[in-house]
Amino acid sequence: MEEKTQIGQDNVNEKDNVVALKNRIPLLKDLFHVHGKVGEGTFSSVFLATLKSSDGSKKFALKHLVPTRHPEKIEHELHCMQQIGGKDYVVGLELCLRSFETVVFVMPYMRHDKFSDYVQNMTIQETKDYMIALLTALRRVHQFNIIHRDVKPSNFLYDRCHKRYLLVDFGLAQEYVVKNNCNKLKSINFETHSLKRKRTDENSLNLSLSSRKKVTGEKCFCFGKPKVCSLCTSRPDQTAPRAGTPGFRAPEVLLKHPLQTPAIDIWAAGVMMLCILSGTQPFFHSPDDCTALAEITTIFGSNKMQHCAHKLGKQIIFHEDIPGVDIVSLCQKLQKRNKGLLNNCRDHSMYEKASSDVQFPKEAYHLLLSLLDLDYKTRLTADQALDHPFLKS
Repeated sequence: MEEKTQIGQDNVNEKDNVVALKNRIPLLKDLFHVHGKVGEGTFSSVFLATLKSSDGSKKFALKHLVPTRHPEKIEHELHCMQQIGGKDYVVGLELCLRSFETVVFVMPYMRHDKFSDYVQNMTIQETKDYMIALLTALRRVHQFNIIHRDVKPSNFLYDRCHKRYLLVDFGLAQEYVVKNNCNKLKSINFETHSLKRKRTDENSLNLSLSSRKKVTGEKCFCFGKPKVCSLCTSRPDQTAPRAGTPGFRAPEVLLKHPLQTPAIDIWAAGVMMLCILSGTQPFFHSPDDCTALAEITTIFGSNKMQHCAHKLGKQIIFHEDIPGVDIVSLCQKLQKRNKGLLNNCRDHSMYEKASSDVQFPKEAYHLLLSLLDLDYKTRLTADQALDHPFLKS
């Protein structure tokens, strides 16, 4: 009885949300039948709708942005979809409606499956098709000097029956510019920097940090003690973009490297491939950045993580050496365990029988490790990854 009451209350709340949205933008109720909420995020809610002037066969996703969202960020997300969307598996924009503080993006709607419903039983060919579509979408995004910053399964929609794919949600997207004179990438953080602010290059930044260290010449003795010394409190705050979803943040994001590149999207794509090859979702359970670094360390080992940090001008201290693991053996063990759990469930996918004995080739793991390269400078680009033998075969 309590469960039925809760369901009834949810339906009432959903109807209230639809009515409230229509009242905020009168033109919305003139154009669309709004059928209900189909998704929700930190900064938006998504509703399913059909045009009143049509037969209802074409469906639309109405993305209602929260009123507290900064206008510059809304404008940036709108610009990204207008410029990039509608091609190469990137979501397009049909219309934008605004009334006072209420903004709604009207986009094509695509039905999709949950990642958890297919991650444990994807075939080799299906995995290839999936990764090709994802990397193709990222290649297009990066061609426009944009970092998506929130690549994850729920933002890469997959209609398994019709083999359709769609990269969505540019709410955290970030622009970067190529510094031709030194072949460096300079990222622009829309949360902490103004577009008009003078841009510094990476070499100058490293030089200034190095000079500051020489000037102070003091050593901190508060490490491991229940206090913070005056030297530590006087140090400038580390400012670097941290936007993204826990479990999909690249090492350079976790280590607060100030100059971040499209390589952070490639790392996230690698985590998605790791989920598929291991049949595990989510693979990383990261409540905070320190835990995330610790989880990555269990895969690659403490020596490689320290080397990665050193290249970024950081230092990680471990109380003991942590060996890395063989990624092939790890994925195969996890896949076998998860398939055993799947077989004990009542619901069986139509793909389960076909994929019960899947053994991914060595080329798949080579691509995986190339996407999960700890060094963002040598990590594959989307274009390079699309030329990998695993995706070409």
